[in-house]
Amino acid sequence: MAWCEVNSAKMLDVELLLSALFQTSRQRKVFCWHGRTYRTMEGQSLPSHGVRQIPDMGFSNAYLIEADQTLALIDTGTPGKDKKVLAYLTSIGRKPSEISYIILTHPDMDHSGSAASLKRATGATLAIGEFDAPRLSGEKKLKETSGFSGVMTGLFGAFMKVERIQPDLLLKDGTTIGPLRTVFTPGHTDGSVSIYKPGEALFVGDLLRTDGEGRLKLASPSMSRDMSEVRRSVERISTLEFEMLLPGHGKPIEENASEKLKHFVKNGFK
Repeated sequence: MAWCEVNSAKMLDVELLLSALFQTSRQRKVFCWHGRTYRTMEGQSLPSHGVRQIPDMGFSNAYLIEADQTLALIDTGTPGKDKKVLAYLTSIGRKPSEISYIILTHPDMDHSGSAASLKRATGATLAIGEFDAPRLSGEKKLKETSGFSGVMTGLFGAFMKVERIQPDLLLKDGTTIGPLRTVFTPGHTDGSVSIYKPGEALFVGDLLRTDGEGRLKLASPSMSRDMSEVRRSVERISTLEFEMLLPGHGKPIEENASEKLKHFVKNGFK
Protein backbone atom coordinates (compact mmCIF):
# COMPACT_ATOMS: atom_id res chain seq x y z
CA MET A 1 0.00 0.00 0.00
CA ALA A 2 2.98 2.32 -0.59
CA TRP A 3 0.90 4.32 -3.07
CA CYS A 4 -1.17 5.47 -0.15
CA GLU A 5 1.67 6.98 1.87
CA VAL A 6 1.47 10.72 2.50
CA ASN A 7 4.38 13.03 3.17
CA SER A 8 3.46 14.62 6.50
CA ALA A 9 5.66 17.62 5.76
CA LYS A 10 3.12 18.69 3.16
CA MET A 11 0.19 18.70 5.55
CA LEU A 12 -0.17 22.47 5.34
CA ASP A 13 -3.93 22.91 5.18
CA VAL A 14 -7.17 21.24 6.18
CA GLU A 15 -7.68 19.59 2.81
CA LEU A 16 -4.31 17.88 3.01
CA LEU A 17 -4.92 16.84 6.60
CA LEU A 18 -8.15 15.17 5.55
CA SER A 19 -6.30 13.64 2.63
CA ALA A 20 -3.89 12.15 5.14
CA LEU A 21 -6.75 10.74 7.17
CA PHE A 22 -8.10 9.04 4.07
CA GLN A 23 -4.58 8.10 2.84
CA THR A 24 -4.83 9.98 -0.44
CA SER A 25 -1.92 10.46 -2.81
CA ARG A 26 -2.34 13.34 -5.23
CA GLN A 27 1.04 12.95 -6.84
CA ARG A 28 0.13 9.56 -8.31
CA LYS A 29 -3.54 10.36 -8.70
CA VAL A 30 -4.33 7.31 -6.60
CA PHE A 31 -6.33 7.20 -3.42
CA CYS A 32 -7.36 4.70 -0.79
CA TRP A 33 -10.91 4.29 0.42
CA HIS A 34 -11.81 1.76 3.10
CA GLY A 35 -8.61 -0.17 2.54
CA ARG A 36 -8.73 -0.35 -1.25
CA THR A 37 -6.63 1.49 -3.81
CA TYR A 38 -8.28 3.45 -6.60
CA ARG A 39 -6.86 5.16 -9.66
CA THR A 40 -8.66 8.35 -10.60
CA MET A 41 -9.41 9.81 -14.03
CA GLU A 42 -9.20 13.41 -12.88
CA GLY A 43 -8.90 16.00 -15.61
CA GLN A 44 -10.00 13.70 -18.41
CA SER A 45 -12.93 14.45 -20.60
CA LEU A 46 -14.80 11.19 -20.81
CA PRO A 47 -15.17 10.10 -24.40
CA SER A 48 -18.84 10.58 -25.12
CA HIS A 49 -22.34 11.33 -23.90
CA GLY A 50 -21.48 14.93 -22.95
CA VAL A 51 -19.84 13.92 -19.66
CA ARG A 52 -16.72 15.47 -18.13
CA GLN A 53 -15.11 14.53 -14.83
CA ILE A 54 -13.90 17.64 -12.99
CA PRO A 55 -10.20 17.46 -12.03
CA ASP A 56 -8.55 17.95 -8.65
CA MET A 57 -11.63 17.19 -6.57
CA GLY A 58 -9.82 14.97 -4.07
CA PHE A 59 -11.26 11.60 -3.11
CA SER A 60 -14.82 12.21 -4.37
CA ASN A 61 -15.96 12.70 -7.94
CA ALA A 62 -17.93 15.53 -9.50
CA TYR A 63 -19.12 15.66 -13.08
CA LEU A 64 -20.47 18.01 -15.70
CA ILE A 65 -23.03 16.73 -18.15
CA GLU A 66 -24.37 18.61 -21.14
CA ALA A 67 -27.63 17.33 -22.56
CA ASP A 68 -30.04 19.13 -24.89
CA GLN A 69 -28.32 22.47 -24.23
CA THR A 70 -28.66 21.98 -20.45
CA LEU A 71 -25.41 22.01 -18.51
CA ALA A 72 -25.67 20.31 -15.12
CA LEU A 73 -23.16 19.76 -12.32
CA ILE A 74 -23.48 16.41 -10.53
CA ASP A 75 -22.18 16.75 -6.94
CA THR A 76 -19.85 19.47 -5.65
CA GLY A 77 -17.11 17.90 -3.51
CA THR A 78 -16.01 19.04 -0.07
CA PRO A 79 -16.11 22.66 1.14
CA GLY A 80 -13.73 24.85 -0.86
CA LYS A 81 -13.93 22.82 -4.07
CA ASP A 82 -16.03 25.56 -5.69
CA LYS A 83 -12.75 27.13 -6.83
CA LYS A 84 -11.75 23.93 -8.63
CA VAL A 85 -15.11 23.70 -10.38
CA LEU A 86 -15.07 27.34 -11.47
CA ALA A 87 -11.46 27.12 -12.67
CA TYR A 88 -12.31 24.04 -14.71
CA LEU A 89 -15.26 25.78 -16.31
CA THR A 90 -12.95 28.60 -17.38
CA SER A 91 -10.42 26.11 -18.77
CA ILE A 92 -13.03 24.59 -21.10
CA GLY A 93 -14.39 27.95 -22.19
CA ARG A 94 -17.59 27.91 -20.19
CA LYS A 95 -19.08 30.50 -17.84
CA PRO A 96 -20.50 29.78 -14.36
CA SER A 97 -23.85 31.19 -15.49
CA GLU A 98 -24.09 28.41 -18.08
CA ILE A 99 -24.69 25.83 -15.36
CA SER A 100 -28.46 25.49 -15.14
CA TYR A 101 -28.65 22.82 -12.42
CA ILE A 102 -26.56 21.58 -9.51
CA ILE A 103 -27.77 18.07 -8.74
CA LEU A 104 -26.72 16.35 -5.52
CA THR A 105 -26.93 12.57 -5.42
CA HIS A 106 -27.00 12.81 -1.61
CA PRO A 107 -26.05 15.34 1.09
CA ASP A 108 -22.82 13.88 2.53
CA MET A 109 -20.10 16.48 3.08
CA ASP A 110 -17.88 15.20 0.27
CA HIS A 111 -20.72 15.66 -2.23
CA SER A 112 -22.62 18.72 -0.96
CA GLY A 113 -19.76 20.64 0.66
CA SER A 114 -19.48 23.31 -2.05
CA ALA A 115 -23.15 23.39 -3.06
CA ALA A 116 -24.01 26.71 -1.41
CA SER A 117 -21.01 28.60 -2.79
CA LEU A 118 -21.50 27.17 -6.28
CA LYS A 119 -25.17 28.07 -6.26
CA ARG A 120 -24.22 31.66 -5.49
CA ALA A 121 -21.55 31.67 -8.20
CA THR A 122 -23.75 30.15 -10.91
CA GLY A 123 -27.32 31.06 -10.05
CA ALA A 124 -28.19 27.44 -10.82
CA THR A 125 -31.20 25.54 -9.53
CA LEU A 126 -30.07 23.31 -6.64
CA ALA A 127 -31.69 19.88 -6.60
CA ILE A 128 -31.55 16.93 -4.17
CA GLY A 129 -33.68 13.90 -3.31
CA GLU A 130 -36.74 14.89 -1.30
CA PHE A 131 -35.88 12.70 1.70
CA ASP A 132 -32.33 14.06 1.93
CA ALA A 133 -33.33 17.72 1.73
CA PRO A 134 -33.64 18.17 5.55
CA ARG A 135 -29.99 17.16 5.97
CA LEU A 136 -28.86 19.68 3.35
CA SER A 137 -30.92 22.50 4.86
CA GLY A 138 -29.84 21.86 8.45
CA GLU A 139 -33.16 20.55 9.77
CA LYS A 140 -31.38 17.25 10.47
CA LYS A 141 -27.76 16.29 11.12
CA LEU A 142 -25.78 16.06 7.92
CA LYS A 143 -24.63 12.51 8.64
CA GLU A 144 -25.41 10.07 11.45
CA THR A 145 -22.93 7.23 11.89
CA SER A 146 -21.45 5.28 14.79
CA GLY A 147 -18.24 3.49 15.66
CA PHE A 148 -15.12 4.25 13.63
CA SER A 149 -17.20 5.88 10.89
CA GLY A 150 -18.69 8.18 13.49
CA VAL A 151 -15.19 9.20 14.58
CA MET A 152 -14.20 9.92 10.98
CA THR A 153 -17.38 11.89 10.38
CA GLY A 154 -16.62 13.89 13.52
CA LEU A 155 -13.12 14.65 12.27
CA PHE A 156 -14.56 15.90 9.01
CA GLY A 157 -16.97 18.11 10.90
CA ALA A 158 -14.20 19.50 13.07
CA PHE A 159 -12.09 20.62 10.13
CA MET A 160 -14.68 21.39 7.48
CA LYS A 161 -17.96 23.18 7.97
CA VAL A 162 -20.67 22.67 5.39
CA GLU A 163 -22.80 25.72 4.72
CA ARG A 164 -26.40 24.59 4.96
CA ILE A 165 -28.77 25.65 2.20
CA GLN A 166 -32.36 25.14 1.17
CA PRO A 167 -32.63 23.29 -2.15
CA ASP A 168 -34.74 24.74 -4.95
CA LEU A 169 -35.95 21.44 -6.35
CA LEU A 170 -36.88 18.25 -4.48
CA LEU A 171 -36.26 15.22 -6.65
CA LYS A 172 -38.75 12.38 -6.63
CA ASP A 173 -38.51 9.10 -8.47
CA GLY A 174 -39.09 9.95 -12.14
CA THR A 175 -38.44 13.70 -11.86
CA THR A 176 -36.90 14.87 -15.13
CA ILE A 177 -34.41 17.65 -15.83
CA GLY A 178 -34.27 17.92 -19.58
CA PRO A 179 -33.33 14.42 -20.79
CA LEU A 180 -32.04 13.41 -17.34
CA ARG A 181 -34.27 11.24 -15.18
CA THR A 182 -34.15 10.81 -11.43
CA VAL A 183 -34.08 7.25 -10.09
CA PHE A 184 -34.77 6.90 -6.36
CA THR A 185 -31.96 4.69 -5.00
CA PRO A 186 -32.00 4.84 -1.19
CA GLY A 187 -29.79 2.85 1.13
CA HIS A 188 -26.58 4.82 1.43
CA THR A 189 -28.77 7.67 2.68
CA ASP A 190 -32.53 8.02 3.11
CA GLY A 191 -33.00 9.91 -0.11
CA SER A 192 -30.10 9.02 -2.38
CA VAL A 193 -30.85 9.41 -6.06
CA SER A 194 -29.16 8.30 -9.26
CA ILE A 195 -29.29 10.45 -12.37
CA TYR A 196 -30.02 8.59 -15.60
CA LYS A 197 -29.50 9.67 -19.17
CA PRO A 198 -31.36 6.82 -20.91
CA GLY A 199 -29.18 4.55 -22.98
CA GLU A 200 -26.06 6.57 -22.22
CA ALA A 201 -25.01 7.33 -18.63
CA LEU A 202 -25.93 6.68 -15.00
CA PHE A 203 -24.57 8.76 -12.11
CA VAL A 204 -24.91 6.67 -8.94
CA GLY A 205 -23.37 8.77 -6.15
CA ASP A 206 -22.24 6.45 -3.35
CA LEU A 207 -24.64 3.62 -4.13
CA LEU A 208 -21.73 1.93 -5.92
CA ARG A 209 -17.96 2.41 -5.97
CA THR A 210 -15.20 0.98 -8.13
CA ASP A 211 -11.76 -0.30 -7.23
CA GLY A 212 -8.45 0.46 -8.94
CA GLU A 213 -9.26 -1.90 -11.78
CA GLY A 214 -12.71 -0.48 -12.32
CA ARG A 215 -14.48 -3.39 -10.64
CA LEU A 216 -17.83 -2.64 -9.01
CA LYS A 217 -18.26 -2.59 -5.23
CA LEU A 218 -21.32 -1.87 -3.13
CA ALA A 219 -21.58 1.27 -1.04
CA SER A 220 -19.45 1.25 2.09
CA PRO A 221 -21.42 -0.65 4.78
CA SER A 222 -19.97 1.47 7.61
CA MET A 223 -21.10 4.70 5.96
CA SER A 224 -24.49 3.53 4.69
CA ARG A 225 -27.85 3.61 6.44
CA ASP A 226 -29.27 0.27 5.21
CA MET A 227 -27.30 -2.25 3.15
CA SER A 228 -30.39 -4.32 2.35
CA GLU A 229 -31.88 -1.22 0.77
CA VAL A 230 -28.58 -0.57 -1.04
CA ARG A 231 -28.84 -4.01 -2.63
CA ARG A 232 -32.46 -3.46 -3.64
CA SER A 233 -31.53 -0.14 -5.22
CA VAL A 234 -28.64 -1.73 -7.12
CA GLU A 235 -30.97 -4.46 -8.36
CA ARG A 236 -33.33 -1.78 -9.55
CA ILE A 237 -30.78 0.17 -11.58
CA SER A 238 -29.47 -3.09 -13.05
CA THR A 239 -32.65 -3.20 -15.15
CA LEU A 240 -31.64 0.04 -16.93
CA GLU A 241 -29.54 0.29 -20.09
CA PHE A 242 -26.53 2.63 -20.23
CA GLU A 243 -23.02 2.73 -21.61
CA MET A 244 -21.30 4.58 -18.74
CA LEU A 245 -21.58 4.27 -14.95
CA LEU A 246 -20.23 7.24 -12.99
CA PRO A 247 -19.67 6.62 -9.25
CA GLY A 248 -19.03 9.10 -6.47
CA HIS A 249 -15.74 7.35 -5.66
CA GLY A 250 -13.44 5.45 -7.96
CA LYS A 251 -12.93 5.14 -11.68
CA PRO A 252 -15.93 5.58 -14.00
CA ILE A 253 -16.92 2.59 -16.12
CA GLU A 254 -16.89 3.93 -19.67
CA GLU A 255 -18.08 0.99 -21.77
CA ASN A 256 -20.73 -1.73 -21.44
CA ALA A 257 -21.50 -0.54 -17.92
CA SER A 258 -25.06 -1.86 -17.71
CA GLU A 259 -23.90 -5.32 -18.75
CA LYS A 260 -21.16 -5.24 -16.13
CA LEU A 261 -23.70 -4.18 -13.51
CA LYS A 262 -26.06 -7.01 -14.47
CA HIS A 263 -23.19 -9.48 -14.06
CA PHE A 264 -22.29 -7.92 -10.69
CA VAL A 265 -25.84 -8.40 -9.40
CA LYS A 266 -26.17 -11.92 -10.85
CA ASN A 267 -22.88 -12.86 -9.20
CA GLY A 268 -24.16 -11.91 -5.75
CA PHE A 269 -22.84 -8.34 -5.78
CA LYS A 270 -19.28 -9.53 -6.39
